[in-house]
Amino acid sequence: MGNCRICGQPAGFLKKVHSTCREAQEKQDAARAQGRTDITSAARAAILDATPLADLEARIGAIETTAGVPPDERVVLLVRAWQDAVDGLLEDKVLDKAEEDRLGAFTDYFKLPDDALRNTGAHERIVKAAILRDIMEGKIPERVTLTGDTLVNFQKGETVVWAFPDCRYLEDKNHRQFVGGSQGVSVRIMKGVYYRVGAFKGEPVTTTERVHVDTGWLFVTSKNIYFAGPQKSMRIAYGKILSFEPHDDGIGIMRDAASAKPQVFVTGDGWFTYNLVVNLARL
Repeated sequence: MGNCRICGQPAGFLKKVHSTCREAQEKQDAARAQGRTDITSAARAAILDATPLADLEARIGAIETTAGVPPDERVVLLVRAWQDAVDGLLEDKVLDKAEEDRLGAFTDYFKLPDDALRNTGAHERIVKAAILRDIMEGKIPERVTLTGDTLVNFQKGETVVWAFPDCRYLEDKNHRQFVGGSQGVSVRIMKGVYYRVGAFKGEPVTTTERVHVDTGWLFVTSKNIYFAGPQKSMRIAYGKILSFEPHDDGIGIMRDAASAKPQVFVTGDGWFTYNLVVNLARL
């Protein structure tokens, strides 16, 4: 006769668990699951509605007690709530100063670890939104710090606003060929002398293909755009850019030059890249 895997008491012939123990366990599991949901929902609402954090902490403690949610799960649940709140605040892709301050106060109050926040991806979205807000207010953002050797000679007095790693650089290449040509016919006039007639090259046809030139870093600064790759490097001043073209995954630019061709930088975040560069060019 085995013992119940829940209470440890004899379970009966060929039984592994008491039915009453199983029902009690299922109720407890359901209560904990609901408690986790309630904690996450309460924390998210507190951020969005600016609820006093001391009141939120008291409510979380009560839920943990009544629902049996272990206190060591609190950090994970609060990080999840913080991420959900970021999604809600950035539905309009704009983050005002008060919203940014509420998010920061929440992480400070509950001492949420930076690594856990960064792993959600929401932290980067907050920084991007704050950078765009600074620019729209006429300020040069100073929220990015580069570490290590960037291999780029930035100009004196310019500020790096954002850096995109693994940026793919594309260019349009023209290919010209003749189609519809003929080899002609050779007519013998006399021994050793031939006259060729009917030969022509055909019509020239030019095709354009967008090709991947290099992959490297794209640095967006207060004055220029820099691309640095193993095969290609360049600096483009905003004043030398004639037009911008938005892409889902990057931005295209056309320089102000007679022989200029479109240049495309694939960053993975086209909306942010376009708004970042276009608005910096206007400062």
